Amino acid sequence: MGIPNLLRFLKPFIEPVHINKYAGKRVGIDAYSWLHKGAYSCSMELCMDPKSAAARRYISYFMHHINLLRHYKVVPVVVFDGGSMPCKAATDNERQRKRALSLKMAKEKLEQGNTAAAADLFRKAVHITPLMAYQLIQILRSENVEFVVAPYEADAQLAYLTTLDADQGGIAAVVTEDSDLIAYCCPAIIFKMDRFGNGEEFTMERTLKTEKHGLSFRDFDQQLLTGMCVLAGCDFLPSISGIGTKRAYSIISKYKDINRVISNLKLDKRYSMPDDYADSLWKTLAVFNHARVYDVKSKSLKHLKPLDAQYLTYLDGDLDILGPYPKVCLISLSMSHLYKMFVADYISDSTSINTGGQFYVLPGFDASIIGSFIKWLIYLGKQLNSNLPLI
Repeated sequence: MGIPNLLRFLKPFIEPVHINKYAGKRVGIDAYSWLHKGAYSCSMELCMDPKSAAARRYISYFMHHINLLRHYKVVPVVVFDGGSMPCKAATDNERQRKRALSLKMAKEKLEQGNTAAAADLFRKAVHITPLMAYQLIQILRSENVEFVVAPYEADAQLAYLTTLDADQGGIAAVVTEDSDLIAYCCPAIIFKMDRFGNGEEFTMERTLKTEKHGLSFRDFDQQLLTGMCVLAGCDFLPSISGIGTKRAYSIISKYKDINRVISNLKLDKRYSMPDDYADSLWKTLAVFNHARVYDVKSKSLKHLKPLDAQYLTYLDGDLDILGPYPKVCLISLSMSHLYKMFVADYISDSTSINTGGQFYVLPGFDASIIGSFIKWLIYLGKQLNSNLPLI
């Protein structure tokens, strides 16, 4: 998840923090990062008996951390992932394949009586289903915890919220385990927050303005930092063989321009750059800068940042890479009614959705066309009982 070894590389710039630093402020929560951590405590139950009471321990884990933030007067804003990004399909499919293999091996180990090995494999096999997310949403609603569901990546939605003032729904920092938030240039990120509120804080300002342990980003702007992350490899684009985070930093530091980086990589015989890499790199940078997000105030989709002429040229009209704009109109249906229609009646533990390379199975619909949109629609916004916007 995220940029390989990025947090280790940036360790000199990351400092200990306690969540009470953000008392009186709104802090965004990457919902799926806490859901995954909570699921590890009941991974075997989720894989073998998902309807059991023990399989709901992930909710207790999540709500403990929510209540911890509230105890320290921090206002949590929980953000859920929505549909899958087209450019992430290969990564999602590979993760699904690995989970299926781990589940098969876990069951074999369990039959052999090797529960320790089985438990480890179940942790690798567990995945967060839409039903699990909705069960958590019900609790959040009952506890009056603010939440929003991104149309696509929660990371992009969280990054967008950091650009807003608090009175517009904005947040001061993000709690996550995903280093992609650095590539999205979030100003403040808390990683590895424990059950007592201790974590590790990355701030963009500290990183770009200081020099530590021979590392300096003073000549970097946010675009170059994102470029370094993409060059090192991410969920949207694998790195060129031989280039990791350290080498990506050296290359960006040397040339200080993305186009010059690409030109010199083509000539460097140490690396075998795919023919389409330059095009893919610019499209990936476009995702980190201009992904589609949900604007709670206007109840509409917009870009993380306004698209400029440079990226419009690179994308050549293919804006779907930033998150396809929904083509379906549904009018005068409440969110709770949609849930009853599509989720309560038809989603079982085995039903798939458009996440991890899969889709909802919904009677009467071509899932391959509107799977993402239905998921977005079902979970959209914090008011599940409000009327759907006309798109």
